[in-house]
Amino acid sequence: MKYLSIVLSSIALILAGMLFYQGQTKYSNLQKAVAEARSGDTSQAKLLKIAYVDLDSIDARFEFYKGKIEAFEKKKDGLDRQLNNAYQQLDKRRIDFLQKGNAITQSEADIFKKEYDQQLQYLENQRRKTEQDVQQEAMIMRDDIFKKINDYLSGYCKERGYTYVFSYSKNANIFLYEDPIYNITEEVITGLNAMYPQEDKKK
Repeated sequence: MKYLSIVLSSIALILAGMLFYQGQTKYSNLQKAVAEARSGDTSQAKLLKIAYVDLDSIDARFEFYKGKIEAFEKKKDGLDRQLNNAYQQLDKRRIDFLQKGNAITQSEADIFKKEYDQQLQYLENQRRKTEQDVQQEAMIMRDDIFKKINDYLSGYCKERGYTYVFSYSKNANIFLYEDPIYNITEEVITGLNAMYPQEDKKK
């Protein structure tokens, strides 16, 4: 079944939208800060230091994140297989019953239909619950990853004097142009992997 893949695709779109909205808000704040700095004390303009990170690269190379995604995919695939098997077994029961043909009495048909409908409804409820659980776990996982990135950047920016650090990806890119000199992705990935080297390996 492909429903879990569809759910994950929907989650990816929602996350991309959230990133785009957050990026637009930060960009508006940056424009305001630049305008205020230019119209006021020129010394404040010198304090405005910005950089950006490539989230696609972090997704691909942040080891903690990769470990989380791998474990999540394994769990999702396992749930998918369980539901597939349950639907196949129920369908096999239906086929086996129908193969009896004219030997089936009306009473047997009514009993089977009732049991079949109940089991099918149970599986549908399980499918919906699984979809909700997968969505919730994906959001919790993504929040955890962003918290770790933000926690790292908090110290990183204080040390290097950055006022703003933007994020972009191919799915939510607010930049029309970016100068590579302000790209701190490599340093951030190195720092993240140094800060969280063992967490996913302990599980």
